Amino acid sequence: MTKPRAPRGSSSLELPLLWLTSVVLLLLLAALDMRLGSRLIGWNDIIAFPTRPDTLVQAILETSRAPRVVAAILTGAALATAGSVLQSVLRNPLAAPDILSVTSGAQLMLVISTLLLPVAVPSIIATTGGGLTGALACIALAGGFRAPPGRLALAGVAISLCFAALSSAIVLLADDRASGLILWSSGILDQTGWSKIVVAAPVILLSCLVLMTIARPLDLLGLGDQVSASLGLTRTLTLSGIFAGVLLSGAAVTLAGPIGFIGLAIPNILRALGITRHRHHLPLAMILGANTLLFADVVVQFFAGNGSIIPTGVVVACFGAPVMLFLLRTTRIGAERRIATPSALHRPSMSLLIGLLAAIALIGSGGALMIGDSVSLSIADIAANLDIRAPRLLVALACGALLATAGTVLQAVTRNPLCGPETLGLTQAAALFSLVGLLSGFVPGTFLFQCVTLGGAFAAIFLLRLFGPKNSPDRLILAGVAIAASFGAAATIIVVEARLQTAEALSWLAGSTHGRGNADALSLLPWLAFLITVGIVCSRHLDTLALGDDTARSLGLPTDKARGWAIFYAACAVGVAVSSIGAVSFVGLLSPHAARLLAGPRHARCLPVAMVVGGVLMVFADLIGRSIIAPLELPAGIVTAVIGAPIFLILLRPRTLRAASNQT
Repeated sequence: MTKPRAPRGSSSLELPLLWLTSVVLLLLLAALDMRLGSRLIGWNDIIAFPTRPDTLVQAILETSRAPRVVAAILTGAALATAGSVLQSVLRNPLAAPDILSVTSGAQLMLVISTLLLPVAVPSIIATTGGGLTGALACIALAGGFRAPPGRLALAGVAISLCFAALSSAIVLLADDRASGLILWSSGILDQTGWSKIVVAAPVILLSCLVLMTIARPLDLLGLGDQVSASLGLTRTLTLSGIFAGVLLSGAAVTLAGPIGFIGLAIPNILRALGITRHRHHLPLAMILGANTLLFADVVVQFFAGNGSIIPTGVVVACFGAPVMLFLLRTTRIGAERRIATPSALHRPSMSLLIGLLAAIALIGSGGALMIGDSVSLSIADIAANLDIRAPRLLVALACGALLATAGTVLQAVTRNPLCGPETLGLTQAAALFSLVGLLSGFVPGTFLFQCVTLGGAFAAIFLLRLFGPKNSPDRLILAGVAIAASFGAAATIIVVEARLQTAEALSWLAGSTHGRGNADALSLLPWLAFLITVGIVCSRHLDTLALGDDTARSLGLPTDKARGWAIFYAACAVGVAVSSIGAVSFVGLLSPHAARLLAGPRHARCLPVAMVVGGVLMVFADLIGRSIIAPLELPAGIVTAVIGAPIFLILLRPRTLRAASNQT
């Protein structure tokens, strides 16, 4: 019996050329990155740097420029190596530190240890602990070590949104330090000396060395569970690989904050080149990861020559979306069993449902009018605060209804219960354009500002239809996630470059009703009336689209045209909502599920119920946000993310779902 062979790698002629090119490029990018960092530095100073002349330029190089370049090399190498080992041990092309919530967990724990804990915790311990928590939670909730790629990625997206919301809440409470934390949370390589590198470098180098010693067992894991088990490989190797990946990611977050896509892109690019043996794959991933981050930092230094600060992480995120879209077209992602919707056990009668929703809405509305900076118990006190609290209540109701409408329509036309404005990137794109509108002088609540925000939602739809997979609902969501990351990165650049009030900008991007007045509420009414009327009148077409294209065409419905108009309708609802309340997650995703459970799948009943549920959910989120830490306030979008992420993860679990086709 012959011994099984690990997958063959690239040819012997290609590898030396790739090695030589990568190393030469690393040296050139490192020198260029040091040169572009200051106008005082010339090429002669770079050449003379190893001799350490006693000059001002040398001092700048030693205390600022060289640490930044070394941090870029170590961070890029750590992230690429972490992605490589995580993809190998999980046998999943989407297993990367940012996808598995490792970087978001490390970010959250470091924010907590920095701002909340009374005792200083070493940063490497905080980031490793947070990253390990995020990774294990993502793997467990997705279904285990062999979870399908799409399900694992969606679980990571939900957990990352929740962790990011918690981090934003903590940062908002530390307003005086918010600016620095926002920059760090976007991935910034600025270094003040060698202190962080001294801590992180040994961890990264030792982890990489250990992984090289187990390169052959990692090759054998690719042969499958049965073959690898027959060769003596146990679950210990998988756990060790996950821990090494988390440790590398934690060290990278310590050096530069959370940076995404490097751990996803580099290992997949190497495998596409045929380099699969880990004795070649791992060291090349280190070098290419370092080159990628150095190149991004060179771009940052080139455009930041006027003294502005641009986080390197946002440039990487802008590059990452095309890579994600490429992977969705070239790898087997989304072929797993269709994700389904929950079934109702006992659906209430329509009269009982109307009474129940009315009672909950009255309770939420009463609480919103009574509770603010203080609790108003008398009619006189409520009336005195009515001009402040009533507009917030109306805006929350209207925006929640609009987001729920958009989510219901998107889930109907895509026949995917995990579609929503935030998972397809519509919310993030509309928020980006709203920031552009604010900087251009448009006043929130005006028609022109609404049109600008609508343009963002339409841009996201255009990109999805242009680049998104056409016949795979799960791939469509992952494409939306990639597009959303790019829009979010661009929004961060705008906030930093425009010198906006960081806390106010973060609050807007998180979604808040703070400061909304009667004009904001009145500007929503025409849109709300129009969109609700159109949605209810066309609800039967949504029922037909949900049956599938073949059935819909046999019933006389032009599916492509109807789907296009339905998506346009959803984009309008999202754009108008974001123009008044900012970016809010999970309302448009979860409200349709609650409506189907309560009213059934027919959209003539489901759509109005979803609107009411979305409005009530926004009211309660706003109420919790402004009362839980009064007189301080949390944006409603943070509350919906913290509450909505666990529910979203429940929807991913196969045991709680049944086939979506059974609902129609």
